[in-house]
Amino acid sequence: MAKPVTTKIINSPETSVDDNLRGLVATYPLLHLHPKHRVVTVRSKTVTSKVALIGGGGSGHEPFAAGFVGAGMLDGSVSGGIFASPPTGNVLYTIKYLAKYNTGGCLVLIGNYTGDRLNFGKAIEKAKLTGIKAEGVILGEDVASSHNKTGGRGMMSEVFLFKMCGAMASKGADLTSIRDMAVESVKHMGTLGVCISPCSLPGQPPLFEIAHGEMELGAGVHGEAGISKIKIGTAKEVVGLILEKIIEYLKLVSGNRVVAMINNLGGTSILEMNIISKEIKDYLDSKKIQLERIYSGHMKSSLEMHGFQICLLHLNAKSGDTWLELLDAPTDAPCWPGGEASIRRDGGIGDDESLLQTDERKRASGPALSAKEQDILRSCLSTAAQELDLNEALLNRLDSGCGDGDCGNTLKRFGQAVLEYLKTASLEYPSNVLWDLSEIAETDMGGTSGGIYSLGLSAASQALTSAKSNDVASWLHAWESAMEAITKYGGAEPGDRTMLDTLHQAAQAFKQNLKEEFKTLLIKTGEAADSGAKATTGMTARAGRASYVSREYTRDEDAGARAAAVWLRAIVDTIVKSI
Repeated sequence: MAKPVTTKIINSPETSVDDNLRGLVATYPLLHLHPKHRVVTVRSKTVTSKVALIGGGGSGHEPFAAGFVGAGMLDGSVSGGIFASPPTGNVLYTIKYLAKYNTGGCLVLIGNYTGDRLNFGKAIEKAKLTGIKAEGVILGEDVASSHNKTGGRGMMSEVFLFKMCGAMASKGADLTSIRDMAVESVKHMGTLGVCISPCSLPGQPPLFEIAHGEMELGAGVHGEAGISKIKIGTAKEVVGLILEKIIEYLKLVSGNRVVAMINNLGGTSILEMNIISKEIKDYLDSKKIQLERIYSGHMKSSLEMHGFQICLLHLNAKSGDTWLELLDAPTDAPCWPGGEASIRRDGGIGDDESLLQTDERKRASGPALSAKEQDILRSCLSTAAQELDLNEALLNRLDSGCGDGDCGNTLKRFGQAVLEYLKTASLEYPSNVLWDLSEIAETDMGGTSGGIYSLGLSAASQALTSAKSNDVASWLHAWESAMEAITKYGGAEPGDRTMLDTLHQAAQAFKQNLKEEFKTLLIKTGEAADSGAKATTGMTARAGRASYVSREYTRDEDAGARAAAVWLRAIVDTIVKSI
């Protein structure tokens, strides 16, 4: 059975390359597009004696190579079709155009792929026949394909040398010196990567398949499968596996210095990329290899492929300092990720533990509870916590239609933390208990729910601090203070399909029955809480995450409202049983 075509946001497969290049220069007007030849150059028309630097290859690897055109990097790039080498004529056009304005000659950086070697090489030879001083350097440093007769494929070495050669050219170095530096430095680079999902050409199905729980080691940037399929591991394990092979390839030892480049193959999140950076540093530190710089981002991607590559440049004793200076040199190329912030500095991680060591409020404030009242409060909190645990699945289900399906998990964490707290906590002063619960909500629940509960509980705590006695009026004031704080900072009001619908309806019943027998007051409050949660069924959400989704997903009760009813009902039922 044929695999389905992958959906992409394009106008058509036929126009995608040209539309991409027009979009690039629309985003970065510093660049100039030569549309008939798919060439991007710097805008300068001043004739200089510098060497012009040219790179390029197939499209689908963005930002490579046009995104690296700018002062201090490439003077021009030439793009082919998706994963296809540009034709000789377009490469020759690039050389001739830049030779008009750069009398020092043209250095063409060529990725080690058959099509690029042939088309770029032929263009260089044709340029020479017209009297243009042009030379090419073939770059390849891929560890996975290093055993090939022609050497490893060109990966991150091209991006490294766009920057290093560009910096040399900006400083006035001659063509031979720049070429020789490129030839020498690429010998000290090694790249290896993995992918966990393939890419697809516009209008085509995925190029290969990867089973769930597996990854391709040594995947290429043209959608090629890797050299082997292996079981996916943690970031630490995967990075360690890759670096072990690169270190062996480069024969690195303790005391060596390196620069790392992490290439996002297209579909890897920034969260993952940052974790990979952290693991690279930790691994190299463990090997006592000095990591001088990390450059991370989309360098030479493979459309939407989910994966990454790591390239290490060994800064050897002879030339390492010079290469590092070239990498640190300024550039206005729009997609180069380096800069002042990339330069290695010691330290940079650590907390000021003194900031939160002092208590933010006075302890032992407000009315105190008798021993019996403390036992009742302990039972109330314990029962409420247990009920949240029992209702985990229900709350997750209610949350799954319009949220992220974790309301039950979140409230269960809170309940478990409360139970742990009750093992050692003093419950003599309810204002302090509420404050402690607000801190637990902040640290153990987390997220939006933790913030809402923490706000409400801290406001209730402050209200009880100024109370004169432990009576229903004091607790009602604390209750209303909690709702006011949630409305003020959360933006929700009763009727917006949130936990406030439960709290508000229960509070109204509490106020309306203040003159009734205490047991009746509690029973009606519990019933009102249940009614408030049920009333959210089909209600239009005007606040919270549910307000972002279609009404068809909010036909059941609001998860937050039901959660509030669960613990509030547990509390009043516990007090009723104690009377």
